[in-house]
Amino acid sequence: MRTPGLFSIALLGVAGCTSASYSEQRREADELRDALGWGAPRDPFDPADLSLAEGSQPPLHLEGELTIDRVTDEVVRRNPNVVAAFERWVAFLERAPQRTALPDPWLRYGYSSMFKMHTVELMQEVPFPEKLLAEGRAALAEARGMRAELAERTNQLREQAARSLAVLHVARREVQLADENLGLLERFIEIARTRYAAGQATQSDVLRAEVERDGLRAERAGFVRDVELAASALNVLLDRAPDAPLGPVAPLPEPATPEALSVLFERAFRLRPELAAFRSRWEAEREMLSRAELEWVPDVVFGGAYVRDFGEDENEIELTGGISLPIWWGRIRAGVRESEANVRRAEAETRAARNRVLDEVRAAASRLHAASEQHRIVRDQALPRARQNVEVSETAYVSGQLDFLALIDARRMLLSQQLELERTRGERSIAEAELRRAVGDSTIVGGAP
Repeated sequence: MRTPGLFSIALLGVAGCTSASYSEQRREADELRDALGWGAPRDPFDPADLSLAEGSQPPLHLEGELTIDRVTDEVVRRNPNVVAAFERWVAFLERAPQRTALPDPWLRYGYSSMFKMHTVELMQEVPFPEKLLAEGRAALAEARGMRAELAERTNQLREQAARSLAVLHVARREVQLADENLGLLERFIEIARTRYAAGQATQSDVLRAEVERDGLRAERAGFVRDVELAASALNVLLDRAPDAPLGPVAPLPEPATPEALSVLFERAFRLRPELAAFRSRWEAEREMLSRAELEWVPDVVFGGAYVRDFGEDENEIELTGGISLPIWWGRIRAGVRESEANVRRAEAETRAARNRVLDEVRAAASRLHAASEQHRIVRDQALPRARQNVEVSETAYVSGQLDFLALIDARRMLLSQQLELERTRGERSIAEAELRRAVGDSTIVGGAP
């Protein structure tokens, strides 16, 4: 049990002991609001705001190609979920001065007809100062937890933005590759028609090529749908109309090699906002345990009264004082046990969050390594061989050394490897974004790949 401080602590010191941390967080909140341009709230059901007409959305500060850094910064600035998490932090922060404030004083008036006396009395209850200090520290710890939740939410949105941009890039590349392969198929059709006209091939070759072209056109329609869905998802993250136009996406950057797993674990312990949030909640519960253990300490009440005695034609001053009597020990002991259970619960939740974060770091690092290796194999081995196979097969078909079905299979294999290259490139970017969020830091690399 914490030993209570001397009651001679000045009451003004209660606010002073908590105001430093409160003022620091308050200043940080104001600076963040100004930096991100969050002004007056908008009506979410305002028809003008919901309009899909051109110019209905706030302007995007994105020029030229869309890069991951630009898009993620813009999502953080515009996404309403960030604003909601920010205002939740501000609301929790404002609990601190409420919990450290004294109870409202009482002003009472009395009249006695028997003695012809009017009484005006002012009473002020003064809790033991350490109680207010403990509640203030708990409130500030809860606010720090909400600040960490804001950082965690921001990191999650950065990951979602990077993921959406990668998906959009891959979807657009799929459409481009489908168009390139449609051009290749058109050439195959002309070759088959020429050989059929010369009696060197059957009509089946021409029909096969045309069926293959029609099937790729149908597949391309699915790729176009994927582009629309990816663009819609990114626009929603940017708080824009789902069908708002988006510029070209810059080539996805090459991810660097992550640092050793032990280093990533250590960084996650220090930097992951979610762990900081659980740690702050644990600290808040410990402060509330201290508050519960002080429940047995009496509070005091002071009062003063002005009495006008018309019967004696006199003015009188009365001073009163008293203390509370914490005699219901069952209630106090139950409150302490409840707080002890809350501390143990918060500690267990923090350990569970720690284990989950470490698992997320390891899983994201493994996915990044796997995606990078898959991309390297497709880029350096599978795709070059698929291109060479198409060239060799086309030459062999023209010379009558290969049937048309083998040429079609070679074209399918080329498209498959081209799509796989783009998808592994997107998976690398997504895995890197996941690892950055899991660690809680944008610096997760140790050197060039």
